[in-house]
Amino acid sequence: MATHGLGLRDVSHGLPPPRARLLAPLRYLLIAGPEKASYDFVVPGTAGICVWGLYMFIDPKPHMFGDAGLLRITRDLLMMGVPFMVGALAAVAMGGPGAYLDRRPIGTELYLNGESLTLRRFVCYLLGYLSFLGLVTLIITIVAELLRVPIMEWTQHATFLRNWLQGIGTFFFFILLSALSVTVLWSLYFLTDVVNRTTER
Repeated sequence: MATHGLGLRDVSHGLPPPRARLLAPLRYLLIAGPEKASYDFVVPGTAGICVWGLYMFIDPKPHMFGDAGLLRITRDLLMMGVPFMVGALAAVAMGGPGAYLDRRPIGTELYLNGESLTLRRFVCYLLGYLSFLGLVTLIITIVAELLRVPIMEWTQHATFLRNWLQGIGTFFFFILLSALSVTVLWSLYFLTDVVNRTTER
Protein backbone atom coordinates (compact mmCIF):
# COMPACT_ATOMS: atom_id res chain seq x y z
CA MET A 1 0.00 0.00 0.00
CA ALA A 2 1.42 3.34 -1.03
CA THR A 3 2.09 5.91 1.61
CA HIS A 4 3.03 9.56 1.49
CA GLY A 5 4.55 12.05 3.87
CA LEU A 6 2.28 14.05 6.10
CA GLY A 7 2.17 17.71 5.14
CA LEU A 8 0.26 20.81 6.16
CA ARG A 9 -2.43 20.09 3.55
CA ASP A 10 -3.17 16.77 5.25
CA VAL A 11 -3.86 18.34 8.64
CA SER A 12 -7.57 19.08 8.56
CA HIS A 13 -10.62 18.31 10.63
CA GLY A 14 -14.27 18.80 9.78
CA LEU A 15 -14.72 21.69 7.36
CA PRO A 16 -11.93 22.52 4.88
CA PRO A 17 -9.19 24.52 6.58
CA PRO A 18 -9.25 28.29 6.02
CA ARG A 19 -6.90 29.76 3.42
CA ALA A 20 -5.24 32.00 5.99
CA ARG A 21 -3.86 29.18 8.13
CA LEU A 22 -1.82 31.49 10.36
CA LEU A 23 -5.06 33.25 11.34
CA ALA A 24 -6.65 30.00 12.56
CA PRO A 25 -6.68 31.20 16.22
CA LEU A 26 -9.19 33.87 15.19
CA ARG A 27 -11.76 31.10 14.68
CA TYR A 28 -12.31 31.51 18.43
CA LEU A 29 -14.35 34.61 17.58
CA LEU A 30 -16.74 32.45 15.52
CA ILE A 31 -17.60 30.23 18.49
CA ALA A 32 -21.16 30.85 19.68
CA GLY A 33 -22.03 30.64 23.36
CA PRO A 34 -24.01 32.43 26.09
CA GLU A 35 -22.74 36.00 26.54
CA LYS A 36 -19.57 35.16 24.61
CA ALA A 37 -20.08 37.79 21.91
CA SER A 38 -20.36 40.48 24.59
CA TYR A 39 -16.97 39.58 26.05
CA ASP A 40 -15.40 39.19 22.60
CA PHE A 41 -16.52 42.50 21.10
CA VAL A 42 -18.80 44.75 23.19
CA VAL A 43 -16.92 44.87 26.49
CA PRO A 44 -13.38 45.10 25.02
CA GLY A 45 -14.47 47.68 22.44
CA THR A 46 -16.26 49.84 25.00
CA ALA A 47 -13.43 49.61 27.53
CA GLY A 48 -10.78 50.32 24.90
CA ILE A 49 -12.59 53.38 23.57
CA CYS A 50 -13.16 54.72 27.09
CA VAL A 51 -9.50 54.29 28.08
CA TRP A 52 -8.35 55.84 24.79
CA GLY A 53 -10.70 58.79 25.27
CA LEU A 54 -9.41 59.31 28.81
CA TYR A 55 -5.81 59.14 27.58
CA MET A 56 -6.48 61.72 24.86
CA PHE A 57 -8.32 64.01 27.27
CA ILE A 58 -5.94 64.16 30.22
CA ASP A 59 -2.89 66.42 30.27
CA PRO A 60 -0.08 65.66 30.88
CA LYS A 61 -0.51 62.22 29.35
CA PRO A 62 1.21 59.09 30.67
CA HIS A 63 4.37 58.33 28.71
CA MET A 64 4.01 55.79 25.89
CA PHE A 65 7.75 55.43 25.26
CA GLY A 66 10.80 55.14 27.47
CA ASP A 67 11.72 52.89 30.37
CA ALA A 68 8.60 53.88 32.35
CA GLY A 69 6.32 54.08 29.29
CA LEU A 70 3.21 52.01 28.67
CA LEU A 71 4.79 50.26 25.69
CA ARG A 72 7.81 49.11 27.71
CA ILE A 73 5.62 47.82 30.56
CA THR A 74 3.32 46.00 28.14
CA ARG A 75 6.25 44.49 26.26
CA ASP A 76 7.88 43.19 29.46
CA LEU A 77 4.63 41.58 30.60
CA LEU A 78 3.94 39.96 27.23
CA MET A 79 7.48 38.61 26.90
CA MET A 80 6.68 36.48 29.95
CA GLY A 81 3.00 35.91 29.24
CA VAL A 82 3.03 34.79 25.59
CA PRO A 83 5.41 31.81 26.08
CA PHE A 84 3.37 30.75 29.10
CA MET A 85 0.12 30.80 27.09
CA VAL A 86 1.71 28.88 24.20
CA GLY A 87 3.02 26.29 26.67
CA ALA A 88 -0.42 25.97 28.26
CA LEU A 89 -1.96 25.50 24.81
CA ALA A 90 0.52 22.72 24.00
CA ALA A 91 -0.19 20.99 27.32
CA VAL A 92 -3.95 21.00 26.74
CA ALA A 93 -3.79 20.10 23.05
CA MET A 94 -1.31 17.24 23.47
CA GLY A 95 -2.69 15.86 26.74
CA GLY A 96 -3.91 12.29 26.79
CA PRO A 97 -7.59 11.60 26.09
CA GLY A 98 -9.85 11.53 29.10
CA ALA A 99 -13.48 11.69 30.03
CA TYR A 100 -13.01 15.02 31.80
CA LEU A 101 -11.47 17.22 29.10
CA ASP A 102 -13.20 15.48 26.22
CA ARG A 103 -16.73 16.07 27.51
CA ARG A 104 -18.98 19.01 26.77
CA PRO A 105 -19.13 21.76 29.40
CA ILE A 106 -21.96 21.40 31.89
CA GLY A 107 -24.49 24.22 32.03
CA THR A 108 -23.50 25.86 28.74
CA GLU A 109 -23.20 24.95 25.08
CA LEU A 110 -20.45 26.19 22.78
CA TYR A 111 -20.75 25.78 19.01
CA LEU A 112 -18.42 26.28 16.06
CA ASN A 113 -19.91 25.89 12.58
CA GLY A 114 -22.90 24.16 14.13
CA GLU A 115 -20.76 21.59 15.97
CA SER A 116 -20.84 21.36 19.76
CA LEU A 117 -17.34 21.74 21.23
CA THR A 118 -15.74 19.71 23.98
CA LEU A 119 -13.89 21.40 26.84
CA ARG A 120 -10.53 20.49 25.28
CA ARG A 121 -11.35 22.00 21.88
CA PHE A 122 -12.79 25.18 23.35
CA VAL A 123 -9.85 25.69 25.73
CA CYS A 124 -7.46 25.15 22.79
CA TYR A 125 -9.25 27.83 20.78
CA LEU A 126 -9.28 30.12 23.83
CA LEU A 127 -5.56 29.73 24.55
CA GLY A 128 -4.75 29.99 20.85
CA TYR A 129 -6.67 33.27 20.61
CA LEU A 130 -4.96 34.64 23.73
CA SER A 131 -1.55 33.64 22.36
CA PHE A 132 -2.37 35.30 19.02
CA LEU A 133 -3.55 38.53 20.68
CA GLY A 134 -0.52 38.60 22.95
CA LEU A 135 1.92 38.01 20.09
CA VAL A 136 0.31 40.67 17.87
CA THR A 137 0.34 43.20 20.71
CA LEU A 138 3.98 42.35 21.49
CA ILE A 139 5.00 42.84 17.85
CA ILE A 140 3.15 46.17 17.69
CA THR A 141 4.92 47.46 20.82
CA ILE A 142 8.32 46.51 19.39
CA VAL A 143 7.59 48.04 15.97
CA ALA A 144 6.29 51.24 17.60
CA GLU A 145 9.51 51.59 19.58
CA LEU A 146 11.62 51.02 16.46
CA LEU A 147 9.67 53.50 14.32
CA ARG A 148 9.39 56.24 16.91
CA VAL A 149 12.55 58.18 15.96
CA PRO A 150 12.04 57.96 12.16
CA ILE A 151 8.42 59.09 12.46
CA MET A 152 9.41 62.00 14.73
CA GLU A 153 11.94 63.10 12.09
CA TRP A 154 9.54 62.68 9.16
CA THR A 155 6.82 64.70 10.87
CA GLN A 156 8.91 67.41 12.51
CA HIS A 157 7.26 70.01 10.26
CA ALA A 158 3.81 68.36 10.24
CA THR A 159 2.42 68.59 13.77
CA PHE A 160 -1.11 67.69 12.67
CA LEU A 161 0.09 64.47 10.99
CA ARG A 162 2.16 63.55 14.04
CA ASN A 163 -0.81 64.05 16.37
CA TRP A 164 -3.06 62.09 14.01
CA LEU A 165 -0.64 59.16 13.91
CA GLN A 166 -0.33 59.25 17.69
CA GLY A 167 -4.10 59.22 18.10
CA ILE A 168 -4.61 56.32 15.68
CA GLY A 169 -1.72 54.35 17.13
CA THR A 170 -2.83 54.72 20.73
CA PHE A 171 -6.43 53.86 19.74
CA PHE A 172 -5.45 50.48 18.29
CA PHE A 173 -3.04 49.87 21.16
CA PHE A 174 -5.73 50.36 23.79
CA ILE A 175 -8.26 48.29 21.81
CA LEU A 176 -5.80 45.36 21.59
CA LEU A 177 -4.82 45.70 25.23
CA SER A 178 -8.47 45.81 26.25
CA ALA A 179 -9.33 42.74 24.17
CA LEU A 180 -6.41 40.86 25.70
CA SER A 181 -7.26 41.89 29.27
CA VAL A 182 -10.98 41.13 28.99
CA THR A 183 -10.31 37.75 27.37
CA VAL A 184 -7.84 36.84 30.12
CA LEU A 185 -10.43 37.73 32.77
CA TRP A 186 -13.14 35.79 30.90
CA SER A 187 -10.83 32.77 30.57
CA LEU A 188 -10.17 32.88 34.33
CA TYR A 189 -13.93 32.74 34.91
CA PHE A 190 -14.35 29.86 32.46
CA LEU A 191 -11.40 27.84 33.77
CA THR A 192 -12.29 28.31 37.43
CA ASP A 193 -16.07 28.04 37.23
CA VAL A 194 -17.47 26.50 34.04
CA VAL A 195 -14.79 23.81 33.65
CA ASN A 196 -15.34 22.56 37.20
CA ARG A 197 -19.12 22.42 37.14
CA THR A 198 -20.62 19.09 38.09
CA THR A 199 -24.31 20.01 37.79
CA GLU A 200 -26.50 22.25 35.63
CA ARG A 201 -27.05 25.84 36.83
